[in-house]
Amino acid sequence: MRRASPTLWIVLVLGAVLSGLASWSMQRTLPVSEKRTQGADHSLIQPKAWLFDEQGLLAYQASGTRLDHLIESGDYLLHNAHLIVEPSSGHADGWIIDAEQARFLTHRKTALLAGNVSAQRQHVAAEDAITITARDIILDLASRTATSNEPMQVKGRHWVSQSSVFRADFSSEQLTQEGRVHDRHEPPRP
Repeated sequence: MRRASPTLWIVLVLGAVLSGLASWSMQRTLPVSEKRTQGADHSLIQPKAWLFDEQGLLAYQASGTRLDHLIESGDYLLHNAHLIVEPSSGHADGWIIDAEQARFLTHRKTALLAGNVSAQRQHVAAEDAITITARDIILDLASRTATSNEPMQVKGRHWVSQSSVFRADFSSEQLTQEGRVHDRHEPPRP
């Protein structure tokens, strides 16, 4: 009868020790970390969402580069936000709004558009388009209105208007400017 080599015994003992360690580590409970109280508990990359009004009609389309759900408030933060305010009844075109960030508050009736914000009508030729630019806008999702206490500018083909406060109603297509308002018309030169 042949005796097993000492190398084989070393390998068998080492395998038994490693197997015991693996079994012990699998049965050990994992340490419990404290529950997070700040920041994002989950994020979505390249999100797209559709927001509906109370009648079940499409009111907004929203997309961006990342959507974070914030633990401390329950708000959603959309980075590089691209919103389309869908046309209300009787209107052919909606509005496109781009913002650095859009924060959808917990009650889902308000969005805070932070940083540089611009808005334009959909499907309008460049020569007929107007562009609204402002900072830090409050968007009322139910009434489809936007307000800001920050300066804004409206640019058209031969016209520029600036004001210190404004309110835009996307449904009725009304723009109300308050505070210091300055208009400049530059007719085309022959």
